[in-house]
Amino acid sequence: MPADKTISAELRRYIKKENISISSFADKSGINSGTLSRIINGNQSISVSNLDLITRAMKLEEGYFYTLYADECFIQSSLDWRRLGPFIMRCAELGKLECIDQVIGMMMDNLSYSSLLFDSAETLYQDENKEAALIIYKTVAESEKYQHAERLALCQYRIFTCSLNKDQENNLECAVQFESYVSRLSEAEQLDALKDLTNIFLSLRKWNKARYYAQEMGRISRNLYEQKNYRKKRNGKHIEPKKPLFGYILYSDLLLGAISAENGDYQEALYYVSCYEDQSWIIETDELAELTKDQFREWAIGNGYLYRIMTGNTTILDEYVEYISSRKDEILRALFKIVQAANCYHFDIDKYLERFEDIISDQLELSGTIGSYTVHIMDDRFANFLTDVGLYYLNKDNIKKGFKYILESLVISFKINNTANMVRCCSMIENIRRKLDNSDLQKYAAIMKEVYNPDEEKISGAIIHH
Repeated sequence: MPADKTISAELRRYIKKENISISSFADKSGINSGTLSRIINGNQSISVSNLDLITRAMKLEEGYFYTLYADECFIQSSLDWRRLGPFIMRCAELGKLECIDQVIGMMMDNLSYSSLLFDSAETLYQDENKEAALIIYKTVAESEKYQHAERLALCQYRIFTCSLNKDQENNLECAVQFESYVSRLSEAEQLDALKDLTNIFLSLRKWNKARYYAQEMGRISRNLYEQKNYRKKRNGKHIEPKKPLFGYILYSDLLLGAISAENGDYQEALYYVSCYEDQSWIIETDELAELTKDQFREWAIGNGYLYRIMTGNTTILDEYVEYISSRKDEILRALFKIVQAANCYHFDIDKYLERFEDIISDQLELSGTIGSYTVHIMDDRFANFLTDVGLYYLNKDNIKKGFKYILESLVISFKINNTANMVRCCSMIENIRRKLDNSDLQKYAAIMKEVYNPDEEKISGAIIHH
Protein backbone atom coordinates (compact mmCIF):
# COMPACT_ATOMS: atom_id res chain seq x y z
CA MET A 1 0.00 0.00 0.00
CA PRO A 2 1.43 3.44 -0.89
CA ALA A 3 2.70 5.49 2.02
CA ASP A 4 0.47 8.42 0.98
CA LYS A 5 -2.74 6.41 1.07
CA THR A 6 -5.26 9.23 0.80
CA ILE A 7 -8.24 9.78 -1.44
CA SER A 8 -6.59 12.73 -3.18
CA ALA A 9 -3.41 10.69 -3.75
CA GLU A 10 -5.48 7.80 -5.16
CA LEU A 11 -7.21 10.25 -7.46
CA ARG A 12 -3.88 11.72 -8.64
CA ARG A 13 -2.55 8.23 -9.36
CA TYR A 14 -5.69 7.37 -11.32
CA ILE A 15 -5.48 10.51 -13.47
CA LYS A 16 -1.80 9.86 -14.17
CA LYS A 17 -2.37 6.18 -14.97
CA GLU A 18 -5.27 6.94 -17.30
CA ASN A 19 -3.31 9.83 -18.84
CA ILE A 20 -6.23 12.23 -18.66
CA SER A 21 -6.47 15.88 -17.61
CA ILE A 22 -8.21 17.22 -14.54
CA SER A 23 -10.80 18.90 -16.75
CA SER A 24 -11.50 15.59 -18.55
CA PHE A 25 -12.03 13.81 -15.23
CA ALA A 26 -14.19 16.73 -14.09
CA ASP A 27 -16.41 16.24 -17.14
CA LYS A 28 -16.48 12.48 -16.55
CA SER A 29 -17.42 12.78 -12.87
CA GLY A 30 -19.70 15.80 -13.07
CA ILE A 31 -17.65 17.77 -10.52
CA ASN A 32 -16.60 21.35 -11.17
CA SER A 33 -12.98 21.38 -12.39
CA GLY A 34 -11.95 24.06 -9.89
CA THR A 35 -13.44 22.05 -7.02
CA LEU A 36 -11.71 18.92 -8.31
CA SER A 37 -8.37 20.70 -8.57
CA ARG A 38 -8.62 21.91 -4.95
CA ILE A 39 -9.51 18.38 -3.80
CA ILE A 40 -6.52 16.88 -5.63
CA ASN A 41 -4.17 19.47 -4.15
CA GLY A 42 -5.56 18.91 -0.65
CA ASN A 43 -6.96 22.43 -0.40
CA GLN A 44 -10.63 21.41 -0.07
CA SER A 45 -12.40 18.72 1.92
CA ILE A 46 -14.43 16.20 -0.04
CA SER A 47 -18.17 16.03 0.50
CA VAL A 48 -19.70 12.55 0.51
CA SER A 49 -21.69 13.40 -2.63
CA ASN A 50 -18.50 14.37 -4.49
CA LEU A 51 -16.77 11.26 -3.14
CA ASP A 52 -19.53 9.12 -4.65
CA LEU A 53 -19.13 10.91 -7.99
CA ILE A 54 -15.34 10.36 -7.94
CA THR A 55 -15.78 6.68 -7.03
CA ARG A 56 -18.26 6.15 -9.85
CA ALA A 57 -16.02 7.92 -12.38
CA MET A 58 -13.12 5.67 -11.32
CA LYS A 59 -15.44 2.66 -11.89
CA LEU A 60 -15.07 1.43 -8.31
CA GLU A 61 -17.80 -0.11 -6.18
CA GLU A 62 -20.01 2.23 -4.17
CA GLY A 63 -18.48 3.15 -0.82
CA TYR A 64 -15.00 1.96 -1.90
CA PHE A 65 -13.25 4.86 -0.17
CA TYR A 66 -15.56 5.13 2.89
CA THR A 67 -13.18 3.64 5.46
CA LEU A 68 -10.38 5.91 4.20
CA TYR A 69 -12.80 8.87 4.17
CA ALA A 70 -13.68 8.28 7.82
CA ASP A 71 -10.00 8.17 8.77
CA GLU A 72 -9.27 11.37 6.89
CA CYS A 73 -12.09 13.24 8.61
CA PHE A 74 -10.35 12.75 11.96
CA ILE A 75 -6.72 12.94 10.80
CA GLN A 76 -7.59 16.34 9.40
CA SER A 77 -9.49 17.19 12.62
CA SER A 78 -12.33 18.03 10.31
CA LEU A 79 -15.28 17.17 12.57
CA ASP A 80 -17.78 19.00 10.42
CA TRP A 81 -21.33 17.70 10.90
CA ARG A 82 -22.22 18.98 7.44
CA ARG A 83 -19.87 16.28 6.13
CA LEU A 84 -20.29 13.61 8.79
CA GLY A 85 -24.10 13.69 8.98
CA PRO A 86 -24.65 12.89 5.28
CA PHE A 87 -21.76 10.41 5.41
CA ILE A 88 -23.42 8.43 8.22
CA MET A 89 -26.74 8.34 6.38
CA ARG A 90 -25.04 7.24 3.15
CA CYS A 91 -23.15 4.49 5.02
CA ALA A 92 -26.48 3.28 6.39
CA GLU A 93 -27.97 3.28 2.90
CA LEU A 94 -25.11 1.15 1.55
CA GLY A 95 -25.00 -1.14 4.60
CA LYS A 96 -21.49 0.04 5.55
CA LEU A 97 -22.19 -0.51 9.24
CA GLU A 98 -18.51 -0.84 10.17
CA CYS A 99 -17.93 2.69 8.85
CA ILE A 100 -20.77 4.04 10.99
CA ASP A 101 -19.26 2.34 14.02
CA GLN A 102 -15.84 3.77 13.14
CA VAL A 103 -17.10 7.34 12.70
CA ILE A 104 -19.38 7.64 15.72
CA GLY A 105 -16.78 5.99 17.97
CA MET A 106 -14.38 8.83 17.12
CA MET A 107 -17.09 11.49 17.33
CA MET A 108 -18.19 10.60 20.85
CA ASP A 109 -14.96 12.06 22.24
CA ASN A 110 -16.97 15.25 21.80
CA LEU A 111 -20.30 14.76 23.62
CA SER A 112 -21.84 17.74 21.84
CA TYR A 113 -22.50 15.35 18.95
CA SER A 114 -24.85 13.17 21.06
CA SER A 115 -27.97 15.12 20.12
CA LEU A 116 -27.15 15.20 16.39
CA LEU A 117 -26.35 11.49 16.37
CA PHE A 118 -29.53 10.67 18.24
CA ASP A 119 -31.58 12.59 15.65
CA SER A 120 -29.85 10.63 12.87
CA ALA A 121 -30.66 7.37 14.64
CA GLU A 122 -34.31 8.42 14.92
CA THR A 123 -34.43 9.13 11.17
CA LEU A 124 -32.90 5.73 10.41
CA TYR A 125 -35.30 4.05 12.84
CA GLN A 126 -38.32 5.63 11.17
CA ASP A 127 -36.94 4.52 7.79
CA GLU A 128 -36.78 0.91 9.08
CA ASN A 129 -32.97 0.86 8.91
CA LYS A 130 -32.75 -0.59 12.40
CA GLU A 131 -29.32 -2.19 12.12
CA ALA A 132 -27.65 1.17 11.49
CA ALA A 133 -29.86 2.93 14.05
CA LEU A 134 -28.98 0.34 16.70
CA ILE A 135 -25.24 1.08 16.41
CA ILE A 136 -25.86 4.78 17.02
CA TYR A 137 -28.38 4.27 19.85
CA LYS A 138 -25.92 2.05 21.72
CA THR A 139 -23.10 4.57 21.40
CA VAL A 140 -25.27 7.52 22.45
CA ALA A 141 -26.62 5.55 25.42
CA GLU A 142 -23.11 4.70 26.60
CA SER A 143 -22.06 8.34 26.42
CA GLU A 144 -25.05 9.82 28.27
CA LYS A 145 -23.81 11.86 31.19
CA TYR A 146 -27.16 12.14 32.95
CA GLN A 147 -28.35 8.64 33.76
CA HIS A 148 -31.98 9.69 34.21
CA ALA A 149 -32.09 11.68 30.98
CA GLU A 150 -35.16 10.99 28.87
CA ARG A 151 -32.94 10.63 25.80
CA LEU A 152 -31.07 7.77 27.49
CA ALA A 153 -34.38 6.02 28.20
CA LEU A 154 -35.51 6.52 24.61
CA CYS A 155 -32.19 5.13 23.35
CA GLN A 156 -32.70 2.06 25.53
CA TYR A 157 -36.26 1.67 24.22
CA ARG A 158 -35.01 1.77 20.64
CA ILE A 159 -32.19 -0.67 21.49
CA PHE A 160 -34.84 -3.00 22.94
CA THR A 161 -37.11 -2.93 19.87
CA CYS A 162 -34.20 -3.11 17.38
CA SER A 163 -32.59 -6.09 19.16
CA LEU A 164 -35.63 -8.38 19.22
CA ASN A 165 -35.46 -11.46 17.01
CA LYS A 166 -36.74 -15.04 16.94
CA ASP A 167 -34.46 -16.20 19.75
CA GLN A 168 -36.57 -16.25 22.93
CA GLU A 169 -33.58 -16.18 25.27
CA ASN A 170 -32.28 -13.08 23.48
CA ASN A 171 -35.71 -11.44 23.75
CA LEU A 172 -35.93 -12.16 27.47
CA GLU A 173 -32.49 -10.61 28.00
CA CYS A 174 -33.50 -7.54 25.96
CA ALA A 175 -36.71 -7.10 27.95
CA VAL A 176 -34.97 -7.44 31.32
CA GLN A 177 -32.31 -4.91 30.31
CA PHE A 178 -34.95 -2.39 29.23
CA GLU A 179 -37.34 -2.75 32.18
CA SER A 180 -35.55 -0.29 34.46
CA TYR A 181 -35.75 2.46 31.82
CA VAL A 182 -39.44 2.33 30.89
CA SER A 183 -40.57 4.59 33.74
CA ARG A 184 -38.07 7.27 32.62
CA LEU A 185 -39.78 7.74 29.26
CA SER A 186 -42.37 10.44 28.70
CA GLU A 187 -45.86 9.14 29.48
CA ALA A 188 -46.80 9.11 25.80
CA GLU A 189 -43.72 7.02 24.91
CA GLN A 190 -44.32 4.83 27.96
CA LEU A 191 -47.62 3.58 26.57
CA ASP A 192 -46.01 2.07 23.46
CA ALA A 193 -43.08 0.76 25.50
CA LEU A 194 -45.44 -0.91 27.99
CA LYS A 195 -47.40 -2.42 25.10
CA ASP A 196 -44.19 -3.82 23.58
CA LEU A 197 -42.94 -5.18 26.91
CA THR A 198 -46.30 -6.83 27.60
CA ASN A 199 -46.29 -8.50 24.19
CA ILE A 200 -42.75 -9.81 24.66
CA PHE A 201 -43.52 -11.23 28.10
CA LEU A 202 -46.68 -12.77 26.66
CA SER A 203 -44.60 -14.48 23.95
CA LEU A 204 -42.24 -15.72 26.69
CA ARG A 205 -45.17 -16.95 28.83
CA LYS A 206 -44.13 -14.72 31.72
CA TRP A 207 -47.72 -14.12 32.79
CA ASN A 208 -47.06 -12.11 35.96
CA LYS A 209 -44.71 -9.74 34.17
CA ALA A 210 -47.15 -9.39 31.27
CA ARG A 211 -50.02 -8.66 33.67
CA TYR A 212 -48.01 -6.01 35.53
CA TYR A 213 -47.10 -4.08 32.39
CA ALA A 214 -50.60 -4.40 30.89
CA GLN A 215 -52.01 -2.97 34.12
CA GLU A 216 -49.46 -0.14 34.04
CA MET A 217 -50.47 0.68 30.46
CA GLY A 218 -54.11 0.79 31.55
CA ARG A 219 -53.38 2.96 34.59
CA ILE A 220 -51.31 5.54 32.70
CA SER A 221 -53.65 5.72 29.69
CA ARG A 222 -56.71 6.15 31.93
CA ASN A 223 -54.99 8.91 33.85
CA LEU A 224 -54.00 10.71 30.62
CA TYR A 225 -57.50 10.27 29.18
CA GLU A 226 -59.03 11.78 32.31
CA GLN A 227 -56.58 14.69 32.18
CA LYS A 228 -57.40 15.31 28.55
CA ASN A 229 -61.16 15.25 28.84
CA TYR A 230 -62.12 15.99 32.43
CA ARG A 231 -59.23 17.82 34.15
CA LYS A 232 -58.30 20.54 31.70
CA LYS A 233 -54.77 21.86 32.17
CA ARG A 234 -54.34 25.61 32.34
CA ASN A 235 -52.01 25.71 29.37
CA GLY A 236 -54.37 23.51 27.37
CA LYS A 237 -51.58 21.10 26.37
CA HIS A 238 -52.10 17.35 26.55
CA ILE A 239 -49.78 14.43 25.95
CA GLU A 240 -50.82 12.61 22.79
CA PRO A 241 -49.36 9.19 21.98
CA LYS A 242 -49.09 7.80 18.46
CA LYS A 243 -52.48 6.08 18.54
CA PRO A 244 -55.84 7.14 20.01
CA LEU A 245 -55.44 7.38 23.77
CA PHE A 246 -58.56 5.37 24.54
CA GLY A 247 -57.15 2.55 22.38
CA TYR A 248 -54.43 1.89 24.97
CA ILE A 249 -57.11 1.53 27.65
CA LEU A 250 -59.00 -1.00 25.53
CA TYR A 251 -55.79 -2.80 24.57
CA SER A 252 -54.83 -3.11 28.22
CA ASP A 253 -58.14 -4.87 28.92
CA LEU A 254 -57.67 -7.06 25.83
CA LEU A 255 -54.24 -8.18 27.05
CA LEU A 256 -55.44 -8.74 30.62
CA GLY A 257 -58.23 -10.91 29.26
CA ALA A 258 -55.73 -12.93 27.22
CA ILE A 259 -53.51 -13.39 30.28
CA SER A 260 -56.48 -14.53 32.38
CA ALA A 261 -57.34 -17.04 29.66
CA GLU A 262 -53.77 -18.33 29.58
CA ASN A 263 -54.02 -18.89 33.34
CA GLY A 264 -57.27 -20.82 32.85
CA ASP A 265 -59.51 -18.19 34.48
CA TYR A 266 -62.08 -17.83 31.71
CA GLN A 267 -64.66 -16.06 33.86
CA GLU A 268 -62.16 -13.28 34.52
CA ALA A 269 -61.26 -13.31 30.82
CA LEU A 270 -64.95 -12.81 29.96
CA TYR A 271 -65.07 -9.90 32.43
CA TYR A 272 -62.28 -8.16 30.52
CA VAL A 273 -64.14 -8.86 27.25
CA SER A 274 -67.07 -6.88 28.68
CA CYS A 275 -64.65 -4.03 29.50
CA TYR A 276 -63.45 -3.49 25.94
CA GLU A 277 -66.89 -4.29 24.54
CA ASP A 278 -68.41 -1.39 26.54
CA GLN A 279 -67.30 1.76 24.73
CA SER A 280 -70.02 4.11 25.98
CA TRP A 281 -67.45 6.24 27.84
CA ILE A 282 -65.37 7.06 24.76
CA ILE A 283 -65.78 10.67 23.64
CA GLU A 284 -63.95 10.57 20.29
CA THR A 285 -66.06 10.05 17.15
CA ASP A 286 -63.62 10.81 14.30
CA GLU A 287 -62.93 8.27 11.56
CA LEU A 288 -59.80 6.78 13.18
CA ALA A 289 -61.61 6.50 16.53
CA GLU A 290 -64.53 4.66 14.94
CA LEU A 291 -62.20 2.24 13.16
CA THR A 292 -60.39 1.56 16.44
CA LYS A 293 -63.65 0.98 18.30
CA ASP A 294 -64.94 -1.35 15.56
CA GLN A 295 -61.75 -3.44 15.82
CA PHE A 296 -62.17 -3.92 19.57
CA ARG A 297 -65.86 -4.76 19.18
CA GLU A 298 -64.83 -7.46 16.68
CA TRP A 299 -62.29 -8.85 19.13
CA ALA A 300 -64.91 -8.78 21.90
CA ILE A 301 -67.30 -10.90 19.83
CA GLY A 302 -64.61 -13.40 18.83
CA ASN A 303 -63.08 -13.69 22.31
CA GLY A 304 -66.54 -13.98 23.88
CA TYR A 305 -67.14 -17.08 21.78
CA LEU A 306 -63.64 -18.40 22.40
CA TYR A 307 -63.58 -18.08 26.17
CA ARG A 308 -67.00 -19.71 26.50
CA ILE A 309 -65.74 -22.64 24.41
CA MET A 310 -62.73 -22.90 26.71
CA THR A 311 -65.11 -23.40 29.65
CA GLY A 312 -66.41 -26.52 27.86
CA ASN A 313 -69.39 -24.97 26.07
CA THR A 314 -69.19 -26.85 22.76
CA THR A 315 -72.74 -25.96 21.70
CA ILE A 316 -71.48 -22.71 20.14
CA LEU A 317 -68.51 -24.30 18.36
CA ASP A 318 -70.09 -24.51 14.89
CA GLU A 319 -71.39 -20.95 15.25
CA TYR A 320 -67.92 -19.72 16.25
CA VAL A 321 -66.17 -21.52 13.39
CA GLU A 322 -68.58 -19.97 10.89
CA TYR A 323 -67.91 -16.58 12.47
CA ILE A 324 -64.12 -16.85 12.10
CA SER A 325 -64.19 -18.49 8.65
CA SER A 326 -64.69 -15.09 6.99
CA ARG A 327 -61.96 -13.48 9.14
CA LYS A 328 -58.74 -15.01 7.87
CA ASP A 329 -56.50 -13.23 10.38
CA GLU A 330 -58.41 -14.77 13.28
CA ILE A 331 -58.62 -18.39 12.08
CA LEU A 332 -55.25 -19.60 13.36
CA ARG A 333 -55.65 -17.84 16.68
CA ALA A 334 -59.06 -19.47 17.09
CA LEU A 335 -57.68 -22.90 16.21
CA PHE A 336 -54.99 -22.52 18.89
CA LYS A 337 -57.68 -22.45 21.56
CA ILE A 338 -60.10 -24.88 19.93
CA VAL A 339 -57.41 -27.58 19.93
CA GLN A 340 -56.61 -26.87 23.59
CA ALA A 341 -60.30 -27.17 24.46
CA ALA A 342 -60.60 -30.41 22.47
CA ASN A 343 -57.65 -31.92 24.36
CA CYS A 344 -59.11 -30.79 27.67
CA TYR A 345 -62.75 -31.83 27.15
CA HIS A 346 -62.15 -34.68 24.65
CA PHE A 347 -64.44 -33.62 21.80
CA ASP A 348 -63.92 -34.24 18.09
CA ILE A 349 -62.55 -31.41 15.89
CA ASP A 350 -61.37 -33.41 12.88
CA LYS A 351 -63.65 -31.55 10.49
CA TYR A 352 -62.31 -28.15 11.60
CA LEU A 353 -58.66 -29.18 11.30
CA GLU A 354 -59.32 -30.61 7.85
CA ARG A 355 -61.25 -27.50 6.80
CA PHE A 356 -58.38 -25.17 7.73
CA GLU A 357 -55.48 -27.48 6.91
CA ASP A 358 -54.29 -25.18 4.11
CA ILE A 359 -54.05 -22.23 6.50
CA ILE A 360 -51.94 -24.28 8.90
CA SER A 361 -49.70 -25.37 6.01
CA ASP A 362 -49.35 -21.77 4.79
CA GLN A 363 -48.19 -20.65 8.23
CA LEU A 364 -45.51 -23.34 8.19
CA GLU A 365 -44.09 -21.67 5.08
CA LEU A 366 -43.96 -18.15 6.42
CA SER A 367 -43.41 -16.11 9.54
CA GLY A 368 -45.06 -12.81 10.31
CA THR A 369 -47.82 -10.96 12.03
CA ILE A 370 -51.27 -12.55 12.25
CA GLY A 371 -54.05 -10.21 13.29
CA SER A 372 -53.09 -8.53 16.56
CA TYR A 373 -50.25 -11.00 17.22
CA THR A 374 -46.66 -9.83 16.86
CA VAL A 375 -44.19 -12.14 15.13
CA HIS A 376 -42.64 -13.07 18.50
CA ILE A 377 -45.97 -14.16 19.97
CA MET A 378 -47.04 -15.85 16.74
CA ASP A 379 -43.96 -18.06 16.41
CA ASP A 380 -44.25 -19.20 20.02
CA ARG A 381 -48.00 -19.83 19.85
CA PHE A 382 -47.76 -21.65 16.54
CA ALA A 383 -45.04 -23.99 17.81
CA ASN A 384 -47.13 -24.90 20.85
CA PHE A 385 -50.25 -25.21 18.68
CA LEU A 386 -48.56 -27.79 16.45
CA THR A 387 -47.64 -29.80 19.55
CA ASP A 388 -51.26 -29.60 20.74
CA VAL A 389 -52.50 -30.80 17.33
CA GLY A 390 -50.00 -33.65 17.52
CA LEU A 391 -51.32 -34.57 20.98
CA TYR A 392 -54.90 -34.45 19.69
CA TYR A 393 -54.11 -37.00 16.97
CA LEU A 394 -52.08 -39.19 19.34
CA ASN A 395 -55.07 -39.31 21.69
CA LYS A 396 -57.11 -40.57 18.72
CA ASP A 397 -54.38 -43.17 18.07
CA ASN A 398 -53.48 -41.54 14.74
CA ILE A 399 -49.75 -41.93 15.37
CA LYS A 400 -48.59 -41.01 11.86
CA LYS A 401 -50.40 -37.67 11.79
CA GLY A 402 -49.62 -36.87 15.41
CA PHE A 403 -45.91 -37.48 14.89
CA LYS A 404 -45.92 -35.24 11.78
CA TYR A 405 -47.24 -32.23 13.71
CA ILE A 406 -44.96 -32.80 16.72
CA LEU A 407 -41.91 -33.01 14.45
CA GLU A 408 -42.86 -29.74 12.72
CA SER A 409 -43.29 -28.12 16.12
CA LEU A 410 -39.84 -29.34 17.19
CA VAL A 411 -38.24 -27.73 14.14
CA ILE A 412 -39.89 -24.35 14.77
CA SER A 413 -39.14 -24.50 18.50
CA PHE A 414 -35.48 -25.12 17.75
CA LYS A 415 -35.36 -22.12 15.40
CA ILE A 416 -36.85 -19.75 17.99
CA ASN A 417 -35.00 -21.30 20.94
CA ASN A 418 -38.20 -22.39 22.73
CA THR A 419 -36.50 -24.93 24.97
CA ALA A 420 -39.62 -25.78 26.97
CA ASN A 421 -41.55 -26.85 23.89
CA MET A 422 -38.55 -28.74 22.50
CA VAL A 423 -38.49 -30.79 25.71
CA ARG A 424 -42.24 -31.37 25.42
CA CYS A 425 -41.94 -32.53 21.79
CA CYS A 426 -39.04 -34.86 22.52
CA SER A 427 -40.83 -36.37 25.53
CA MET A 428 -43.93 -37.09 23.44
CA ILE A 429 -41.89 -38.64 20.63
CA GLU A 430 -39.96 -40.84 23.07
CA ASN A 431 -43.30 -42.07 24.46
CA ILE A 432 -44.43 -43.25 21.01
CA ARG A 433 -41.02 -44.30 19.68
CA ARG A 434 -41.93 -48.00 19.56
CA LYS A 435 -44.91 -47.16 17.34
CA LEU A 436 -42.87 -45.26 14.76
CA ASP A 437 -41.47 -46.78 11.58
CA ASN A 438 -37.88 -46.44 10.41
CA SER A 439 -38.51 -43.46 8.09
CA ASP A 440 -40.09 -41.51 10.95
CA LEU A 441 -37.23 -42.35 13.29
CA GLN A 442 -34.73 -41.24 10.66
CA LYS A 443 -36.48 -37.86 10.33
CA TYR A 444 -36.42 -37.44 14.10
CA ALA A 445 -32.75 -38.42 14.28
CA ALA A 446 -31.83 -35.91 11.55
CA ILE A 447 -33.49 -33.07 13.47
CA MET A 448 -31.92 -34.10 16.77
CA LYS A 449 -28.52 -34.15 15.08
CA GLU A 450 -29.02 -30.43 14.36
CA VAL A 451 -30.17 -29.82 17.93
CA TYR A 452 -27.06 -31.47 19.33
CA ASN A 453 -24.69 -29.73 16.91
CA PRO A 454 -21.79 -28.47 19.08
CA ASP A 455 -21.97 -25.10 17.30
CA GLU A 456 -25.53 -24.65 18.51
CA GLU A 457 -26.37 -24.15 22.16
CA LYS A 458 -30.10 -24.03 21.74
CA ILE A 459 -31.12 -26.73 24.13
CA SER A 460 -28.34 -26.70 26.75
CA GLY A 461 -28.79 -30.13 28.20
CA ALA A 462 -32.48 -29.89 28.97
CA ILE A 463 -33.52 -32.64 26.55
CA ILE A 464 -30.80 -35.09 27.51
CA HIS A 465 -32.57 -35.89 30.76
CA HIS A 466 -35.63 -37.01 28.81
